[in-house]
Amino acid sequence: MNPPLTPLFAVMSPEGMLGLKVIGVLGLIAIIPAGVILYRNQDRWFGRSSDTPSETSGSLVYGLAQTWLVYVGLLHLMLWLAFGL
Repeated sequence: MNPPLTPLFAVMSPEGMLGLKVIGVLGLIAIIPAGVILYRNQDRWFGRSSDTPSETSGSLVYGLAQTWLVYVGLLHLMLWLAFGL
């Protein structure tokens, strides 16, 4: 048996896996409302500001896309922890 090549989840006890699943479910409970808040306020948070007139629409969309990418990545992680283990 080669311990470095053995996946960590293969040798974990069911009680340890339960802890990760609880973290995933609690994360989902927090992430889903955060996505709704982000969706409702994205124009206000990422819209054009009069303080920075040199901002282009491309830079605004780029920041919004990065934010949604991080959100989708966190959602994917929480779904995997809750249901994929």
